Amino acid sequence: MADLEFAVYRIPIEQVGGNSYLVLRGSEVVVVDTGTPGNGKRIVDEASNLGVRIKAIILTHYHIDHAGSAAEIKQSTGAELYVHEADAPYVSGKEKPPLPATVPSEASRAYANYSPVQPDRTLREGDILFGFRILHVPGHTPGSIALYDGRFLFSGDNMNFREGKIQGTPAVYDWNREQAAASVRRLASLSFDVLLPGHGVPVIGSASDKARLDLGLVRGRPLAS
Repeated sequence: MADLEFAVYRIPIEQVGGNSYLVLRGSEVVVVDTGTPGNGKRIVDEASNLGVRIKAIILTHYHIDHAGSAAEIKQSTGAELYVHEADAPYVSGKEKPPLPATVPSEASRAYANYSPVQPDRTLREGDILFGFRILHVPGHTPGSIALYDGRFLFSGDNMNFREGKIQGTPAVYDWNREQAAASVRRLASLSFDVLLPGHGVPVIGSASDKARLDLGLVRGRPLAS
């Protein structure tokens, strides 16, 4: 493992069709998103099977299907927790999350199982973390982020892969739909070879071209109808 420069391991979160990722850069091992509550041991065990220990947890946003096992992983590994400053109050439990009125009732009830956890560091646009630039892409939540290094894009829920194509954020769960749409256009304007979405399988090879095609965008602008 000492000679491994970079690798990404996807851990499917079957309950929600979501993803947690183990990102290895040299000896550093980072979890990007943690899935729903109850997945912590599984994620820690996956890291142990690779012969590595989790150093940090990065949450792309506060929703329970991404942050739900953060407290469990942090408690068992001592990993530092990173989240954008705008979502930090919801992760820590200091403020009630601003769920849209249109969110299904079962999704709202799921937060009764959420264990709040205090972030060790809050993130802002442009921060560099473990070789990735932090992009603040609000709309799905106030503090939604993406991680980008020029080739790989961890999009959170700003881009998902469903029904055979790349899709934007699910409107029913968006905190601010207008901002969410603008954030999707921003990400689509980037060049990336691999898309690692919040939900669905990764897209490997010319992923940004596929994103613009699937989303009906050319250079980040809507195609004429």
